[in-house]
Amino acid sequence: MLDVKVLRCSIYLNCLFMKFWKKRIYADAAAATPLSRSVQKEMHRLEKLFANPGGLHREAVAAKKELESARMRAAHAVGAHADEIIFTSGGTEANNLAIFGALRQGLHEHGELNAVTAPIEHPSVLEPLKALERDGLYITYLPVDKEGKVNPKDVREAVNDETVFVSVQMVNSEIGTIQPVRDIAKEIRHVRKTRVAKLPLYFHTDASQAPLWLPLNVEKLGIDLMTLDAQKMMGPKGSGLLYVRRGTELEPLLFGGGQERGLRSGTENAVLAGALAEALANAQEGVDERAAQVAEVRDYLWSEIQTLLPGAVLNGPACQGLALPRGGKARPSDARVANNLNISVPGLDGQMATVALDAKGVAVSTRSACSTADEEPSPVLQAIGAGEQATREAVRITLLPDARLRDARAIAIALKKVADRYRNVVH
Repeated sequence: MLDVKVLRCSIYLNCLFMKFWKKRIYADAAAATPLSRSVQKEMHRLEKLFANPGGLHREAVAAKKELESARMRAAHAVGAHADEIIFTSGGTEANNLAIFGALRQGLHEHGELNAVTAPIEHPSVLEPLKALERDGLYITYLPVDKEGKVNPKDVREAVNDETVFVSVQMVNSEIGTIQPVRDIAKEIRHVRKTRVAKLPLYFHTDASQAPLWLPLNVEKLGIDLMTLDAQKMMGPKGSGLLYVRRGTELEPLLFGGGQERGLRSGTENAVLAGALAEALANAQEGVDERAAQVAEVRDYLWSEIQTLLPGAVLNGPACQGLALPRGGKARPSDARVANNLNISVPGLDGQMATVALDAKGVAVSTRSACSTADEEPSPVLQAIGAGEQATREAVRITLLPDARLRDARAIAIALKKVADRYRNVVH
């Protein structure tokens, strides 16, 4: 006769196993990340703040105090001054503020100006620049190599006497390329010293994909403008910031009551500002060690995929990994961001693979979530010379900070099963 206790124990263990087996693996961190526990706690602490920070009564003063505390904390995390931090509704608004703010007034005054950027930038950089072509802006697109990297020397050669704005992202969201931002800044400083033009020359970087994986210090980077987005670093959606170096003159994008140093009118959201500051501070704390750990998982994932699917192609920079020297700090990779893997499996349509993997409990994507034209070939993959087939077959895997080797193994196995079933099936 079967022991009831043994049966109950068996059922319990089986339920635990099934719960673990069905656990979903989220590997689309480049699109959005979940709220960390500390950010959730910070939002809960601040959620009682409802007053307008511009008021004079106690409730308003309390909101203002938390708003400015968040500004100071965010500034400290990136080595900036508090008055250089402008809170926005996210990375898209911050990019638009940087671009329209730096260029629009100058175009009205001079009629024609130049901006320099790369064809693999985020749409929230490329589209505002294209919109300003109607006002006389002409754009110089920098070439990128097969890894998606910009040559700093090309930046110096591209800048002319009418160039007032250079924008090169810190990390590409699709293929994970880390751009040599500091070297580009050095070239721009050289141009400033030598050119005759009296126009300003500002260097902007969209660093939305960087905080969890790369150390950020605006002085060391040598930038004038930097975009950050809370949802990419375990913070809430609808919250971002633009770093504006002292002396950088911008025109407002939103007009009204003159909040945020007159650059972003509208009642400030102290809760979201505090959550962003918490997320940014946490992201920068131990960033090298975190990157090293996740790069190890990413590299293991790629090795497993290569074993199970020998024909798989890596798009973008090589997976060089990160080193943890004995007794020293982790060394960040200078090629590919730690959590990114972009691959093409011959014969497997990328969109079909994404849907099929989702059914197996694995969330990945094909390209930037901010692009609605999913049927169009990825401009990023086209720019690095990936063939039409590889572009159509591309899948982007971007790991969260808590990714483990077992997750990598599960992703590789799921991809193998999907490939075995759906290869050469017309989507």
